[in-house]
This record gives sequence, C-alpha cells and structure tokens, in this order.
Amino acid sequence: MRERFSTYKEFLGPYDYRAGFIYLTILIFNLANLRTYTFDYEFGTERVKFFILGLLTYVILGIPLFIFLKMSQAVWRTKKKSFSAYLLELLIGSLITLLVQLAGQQYLLPLLETENFLTVGVFFGELVTRFIFALIFLAITHNRLRTLGAKFEEVSALNADLNNRYAKLIESDEEIRSHASRLLHDRIQAKLMLAGAKLTRISGVLSDEGKLGVIPVIKELEEIRAIEVREVAQLLSPNLMGEGLTGSLENLTREFENHVLFNLNVANEVEVLDTSITLGIYRIVEQGVINAIKHGPATNIRINVKKSSNKVLVIEVVDNGPGGDTGKYGTGSVIIDAWISILGGKKELESHPGKGFTLRVLVPQNQKIN
Repeated sequence: MRERFSTYKEFLGPYDYRAGFIYLTILIFNLANLRTYTFDYEFGTERVKFFILGLLTYVILGIPLFIFLKMSQAVWRTKKKSFSAYLLELLIGSLITLLVQLAGQQYLLPLLETENFLTVGVFFGELVTRFIFALIFLAITHNRLRTLGAKFEEVSALNADLNNRYAKLIESDEEIRSHASRLLHDRIQAKLMLAGAKLTRISGVLSDEGKLGVIPVIKELEEIRAIEVREVAQLLSPNLMGEGLTGSLENLTREFENHVLFNLNVANEVEVLDTSITLGIYRIVEQGVINAIKHGPATNIRINVKKSSNKVLVIEVVDNGPGGDTGKYGTGSVIIDAWISILGGKKELESHPGKGFTLRVLVPQNQKIN
C-alpha cells in the first residue's frame, strides 16, 4: 500500500514547468468556452467583435497567474521544491484564477460592455475543481517529460563515462607507445651498437677470410640500428613537431610500401593544427591503414586529410579490398572511436562488395583538446 501511494505521489509531482506554457494552455481552454457564446451572434462584425473582446479579456485575466508562476520559478531556481510546497503552489494558482475571474465579472466585462461569459459556480467547488484539474493536468503533461529527462541524464552519464574511458585508453596507449619507442631508441640501439663494436674488435684479430664473414654482419647490424629500429620507434611515437603530419604519414606508408600502393594527400592548412589534434589524425589514419591491410586485404590505399568548405576537417582512408560488413571493420576501430570521441567528431563507414572500404571521420575545425 505504501509503495502504491509513493508511486501515485511520484506521478503527481512536484514538477518544474514554464509559466508561458501554463498561460497559453489556459488561454486555449478558455477560447473553447468562448466559442460556445459566439453562436448567440450572427456571422459578421458583431461576432468578430465579441470574439476579439473575449480574447482580450482572457489575455488580461491570465496575466496575474503568469506573474505568480514566474515569481515561483525564481524561488525554486535555487531551492528544491517539496511535494507539500508544490500542492500549496497549485492551490494558490487555482485561487488566483478564480479571484481574477470574479474580478473580471465585476469590473472588466462592464468596462468592455459585453455579456458575461466568465461563468463561475460555487466558490469552494470551483477552487477544488481547478486545483484537482491543475494537479492532474500537470502530472499528465509533465510526467513523461520528466521520465525522458531522467533517461537522458542516465544516457548522458553513460556517455560521459564512455568518453572518460576513451580518454584513459588513449592516454594508456600513448604511454605504452612512448615507453616502447624509448626502449627501442635508447636501449636496443645501444645494445646493437655495442654488439657491432665487439664484432669490429674481434674482426681485428681474424684472418682475412674471417673478416669477409664478419664485416657484412657488422654492416647489417648497423643498418638495423640506424634505420629499421629508428623507423619502428618513429611509428610508435611519430615526430609530429619535427616532421609534421605529412612526414609522419609518409613514414607510416613506407612501412607497407612493398605490399601496398599508397596515395597520400594532406592539405597544407592541416599542418598548422595543434599537435594534439594531428596526433589524433595520425592514429586514426594508422588504424585505418592497418585494418585495410589486415582485414581487406587491400593493395591500394588512398589517404586524404583536408578541410571541407563547411569548416569541417575530413579524414579519409579508402582501400580497394573486397568490401563487406562494416560492422567487422577491425579491433583497431576502438582506438579510432576513442580518438573521435576526444576530437568531438563522428565516423562514417562505407562498403560495397568488391569495391573496398571507406573510413571517413569528420572533425569540427575549431576543435581543441583539453
């Protein structure tokens, strides 16, 4: 029983509402009542005049309630509205409409020289009827809105939590990449250099025939240290400040150029963007390329990074793979989605059987990352 009572109480209020909405609703209801009185007049100027006077009357009589509700809104803007205070508010509002209607009968109608269409019954009965009507009307019109508002807040909270998780994912991913890059650049390169130096010293005491076998190994170690390790380190942590977005993406494409033909187009105006944004662009393209090669497999990939005419940054990775279900684009899309969330953009996937995949990401031009 108590649970049912709580359910009814929750349904009845309290609600936050707009004074203008209540004002216009009451005006519409009153105009329906006014229309019945127009049948006493023949079609013509008299009927039009009566209707205009009636409309003016209801507009004037609704002003006190409108002012009261506006004042009430100002009070509850800084306080939480209790159920008992809400009932008192509706009772006072109902009393105002009743008193104003009585005042309209007494003073306004004689001033306008028109018939009495402001019918009022027994005072107490009218008050109770108006109060109950207001209570039920607000419950019916606002309960669904409040339910939707609660669901919207819940979805907003989930979305905020997802964005926070995305941010942590990106932070962790970049931290791991940075550590791996430093490990390759510093320790592995140093160890390869030491290994090359030891072999060089050893070659000094070897015969000419032994040197012929060791020297190529020393050169190969040096090439691995100077080129391949450095390139892998750059892929893990691209030097956007030094090489820019174009240079970093060129390094990325060189990693796969023996198997894939690339067409890279980066607009000049993109290069001047903040490095936090260009890093996001790089990661989106990187994952798009990996997905195209891994899940395509693609042999031709076109990369476009440009600004559209409507001031939106457009990132495209288009491949010539077999196409298929866009829902199976690859696990790298989690990283893509995380960066899209941080950049405040949106993703579009297109695929047609036999015509490959198109990954398109749209980012607001003035987007900034906190």
